[in-house]
Amino acid sequence: MYCEICGRPIEGEPVPVEVDKAVLYVCRSCAARYGKKVFSQVPQQRRAPPPRPRPAPAPRPPPVEVELVENYGEVIRRARENLGLARETLAVMLGIKETILRRIEAGQLQPDISLAKKLEKTLGVKLLVEAQDEGGVKGGGGVERGLTLGEVAEIREDGEE
Repeated sequence: MYCEICGRPIEGEPVPVEVDKAVLYVCRSCAARYGKKVFSQVPQQRRAPPPRPRPAPAPRPPPVEVELVENYGEVIRRARENLGLARETLAVMLGIKETILRRIEAGQLQPDISLAKKLEKTLGVKLLVEAQDEGGVKGGGGVERGLTLGEVAEIREDGEE
């Protein structure tokens, strides 16, 4: 341990003294010159408690692919009208511009997932459904494959022109 006043290594026990309302642990020569002795007990080594192990995070389920229902604009417009809300009022409730809501209701603009969820909650309708593959199978089980070179190019035998 080192003296907190002069910085020299302390031989033997450090002496606690009070200097300007702060307790310092000093060598015997600094204790005789500075401050007043506070108590005779030497503090235990100051250590931070050992860190607690963090619990393992719970496994998250794979994200579910969702898509908008086919007639989302009509569903939103009917629900808004059934609730007696003006387009401007609903737009303010959702925190969007009225023109955005008008375009969504007309089917010209698809709302993003977060806005679709807000619309579902505010209007009490179902706009997002689990995505389906072309074969009608739920979820994204397979990898979507693009065209191959053989499907695009016309392959000729040697000697053909």
